[in-house]
Amino acid sequence: MKKYLHLPLLLIICSLARGQASLDYYLPDEISYNPAIPTPEQFFGHEIGEWHLTHDKLYYYMLKLAESSNRATWEEYARSYENRPLGQLIISSPENIKNLETIRKQHVDLSDPSISDGLDISKMPVFIKLGYGIHGNETSGPNASALVAYYLVAAEGKEIDELLDNAVILVDPSLNPDGMQRFSTWVNSAKSLNNNPDPGSWEFTEPWPGGRTNHFWFDLNRDYIMLQHPESVGRVEAFYRWRPNINTDHHEMGANSTFFFQPGVQSRTNPLIPAENQELTKEIGKYHEKYLDKIGSLYYSEEGYDDFYVGKGSSYPDIHGSVGILFEQAGVRGHLRETPSGMLSFPFAIRNQVTVSLSSLEAGLKMREELLDNQRNFYKDALTEADKYPVKAFIFSDPSDKERVTAFIDNLLQHHIKIYKPLRDVTRNGITYRKDDSYLVPLKQPEYRFIRCLFEPVTEFTDSIFYDVSTWVLPMSFNIPYSAIEEFKILNGLVGTELDEPPSINGNLLADRDAYAYLFEWKEYYTPKALYQVQDAGIIARVATDEFVCEAAGSVKKFDRGTILIPAYNQNLTRNEIFNLMQKVAQDCGIAIYGVKTGLTPQGIDLGSSGFNVLKKPSIMVIIGDGNSSTDIGEMWHLLDRRFNIPLTMVQASRFRSVDPGRYNVIIIAGNPEIGSSGLEKIRLWNRDGGTIIGYESGNNWLVRNKLADIEFIARTQNKKKESIYSNREGDRQAQVIPGSIFETELDLSHPLCYGYTRSVLPVFKSTTSVANKNSDIYNNPVTYSEHPLLSGYCSDENIDRIKGSAFASIHNNRIISIYDNTNFRAIWYGTTKIFMNAIFFGQLMGTRTSFDTGD
Repeated sequence: MKKYLHLPLLLIICSLARGQASLDYYLPDEISYNPAIPTPEQFFGHEIGEWHLTHDKLYYYMLKLAESSNRATWEEYARSYENRPLGQLIISSPENIKNLETIRKQHVDLSDPSISDGLDISKMPVFIKLGYGIHGNETSGPNASALVAYYLVAAEGKEIDELLDNAVILVDPSLNPDGMQRFSTWVNSAKSLNNNPDPGSWEFTEPWPGGRTNHFWFDLNRDYIMLQHPESVGRVEAFYRWRPNINTDHHEMGANSTFFFQPGVQSRTNPLIPAENQELTKEIGKYHEKYLDKIGSLYYSEEGYDDFYVGKGSSYPDIHGSVGILFEQAGVRGHLRETPSGMLSFPFAIRNQVTVSLSSLEAGLKMREELLDNQRNFYKDALTEADKYPVKAFIFSDPSDKERVTAFIDNLLQHHIKIYKPLRDVTRNGITYRKDDSYLVPLKQPEYRFIRCLFEPVTEFTDSIFYDVSTWVLPMSFNIPYSAIEEFKILNGLVGTELDEPPSINGNLLADRDAYAYLFEWKEYYTPKALYQVQDAGIIARVATDEFVCEAAGSVKKFDRGTILIPAYNQNLTRNEIFNLMQKVAQDCGIAIYGVKTGLTPQGIDLGSSGFNVLKKPSIMVIIGDGNSSTDIGEMWHLLDRRFNIPLTMVQASRFRSVDPGRYNVIIIAGNPEIGSSGLEKIRLWNRDGGTIIGYESGNNWLVRNKLADIEFIARTQNKKKESIYSNREGDRQAQVIPGSIFETELDLSHPLCYGYTRSVLPVFKSTTSVANKNSDIYNNPVTYSEHPLLSGYCSDENIDRIKGSAFASIHNNRIISIYDNTNFRAIWYGTTKIFMNAIFFGQLMGTRTSFDTGD
């Protein structure tokens, strides 16, 4: 008799071991379902959890649900780099779906303080966004989305009717379709008929670079502020289109964990997030508690994670009148896994994600008016707080590089921040902002709090631990001078026309067809793209290593170091073909190209001087694979491919020995590639023959280990506390970490690595504690940290002492360039892009002669 009592439990355990679980394992009991709606098992041919759903299957199931029911409609909001659709299944009552656009517009009006007081929230539905799987290898969320969507579309009864009458639910099944497809393909290919839970199994060893990231290996959960990828651009646009009151963000963490839901660590909440937001988060948490208790899952809250960086899926809503909720489930990353707490099955992980999805829906229903009122008050209070705040506006400008300014403006506009042209010149902090090329951001507007988040440096914190970066001052990342305006009298009469789109940039060819030569400056952001287009057409180009003055476009103009010279004679193309090419390059890249009539200049080097060096077209290799930073390499790949149209050859370390390095003139090391002794000798010989090596971040440790560069690293700061207690050990260690902060560097503007910069100070981003001393050769330290380096973010006094006066970039013998920190951080650090591109284009100059070779 005893064995029969345990038989159902035994069957459940056995089915989970095979990855099989039926609907009643995941969804509420005693619910009837519309038989006209296909179940996941009917559509996919297997139960959820038996296999990892691929993105295409999940997407087509969402379309099928929309097609099968008058409760749902599908909205596509973006396409990924690999052309996969991103979108959301919008679910509500049939009547609400019929009037969806009217309901949406009325809901969005709650965020407009000028009209929100006149809206009656007692009859308005709450908007709930359920977002799954922004990390492609965290697939319990996307697999759960199929079950949640089925439940909402097919379930019948009073409870579901009440929910759908009073809520509009946006199910976003896969926030990272490219990563999901990459990971699901891998993990399914490693699946056995009988799941092997051994943690050492091949199934749990996802190959480099893994499925967490998008096509270019970016973490999309860090891109909500940066908006550098189509997935994020579409998602944020959809956020503003729908203004959800609850925005869930379903993730996975280590397999040895349990389940986390927000709120996070309260001492690390961003101070610009209103206290009401965290109170609502706690209230919603009570519903998660109830639901997880019911199924017996372990969980925790207010530990580990935080809401400081507002550029994540769970925190971006918090600074925009919504309530973001982070969920972290112990990740199987396979189908069945042995852990210290017992067997962790994929169906179990999926069930937890389904459970908190349903608890979020009940919380939204029960707290509907409270959440809608929070949305309205958030933006009303923003205007009141703006009146009291001493800063009234920010003004910015950089006439030397219109493209960086335009990209910055485009970012702000996508965040619904209002920008205006000033009506007169303004001088602040020694900078004159001319009305023709400056822009103004008043703080008294609905996004007041977010503007402060983006513009204000912060160096004082209540906590020294950060889950993500400690600062993200956008004008600094774009290297754009800006100033605060604090006086009403200055702002009065200053605000001109509002921008509704970024300013257009038109390139110009200022030349006649009979030009002797063409010149373009290196200041504008897209000049590397222009130079590569010229070189790729087979044209010989030269770079000025000194300043000069000449007549161009009808006036006398000074040209700085880094100016590119294209002679019109002795090229592979005719003069007329070169003229046409220059027109195209100027238009494509948004730059000015000048024609000149003679090679003699009234001041500085002449155009035939040895001060103009011939440049080889870059042919670039980066070594990838285990031991190398996929994040760093992905940022390089994206930069070169998407912005500058320059190919990057990525070679696996294991294949390096079979590759001819002679095809390339630049090799980038961004980690610790294992290329063997013969591969190392190939690099040495190639470098001696004229190749440029760029050591990037941790790649400089590889240069030192292999004796390619003499770099002296400054020892990390040790804990100098004389007294502490055991429970403080992690906090004491974290206090010496640099979580991501902004520092000031000083530039040698005469050095090729700094060509194109017009100011001798530059904000840079640093997120490691690695610090290098300056090169012993005083001429080989083009970029160094200043004596008072911290501009914004957290950094201990001990680490500031280590960093000040140290090297950001240095040059070694035989064209070896060390860039010690990230110049391409999250694709948003436009201000340091030029250092990286200069290393690629001008590394060939470093160590070469620039005077006339007089022979014997």
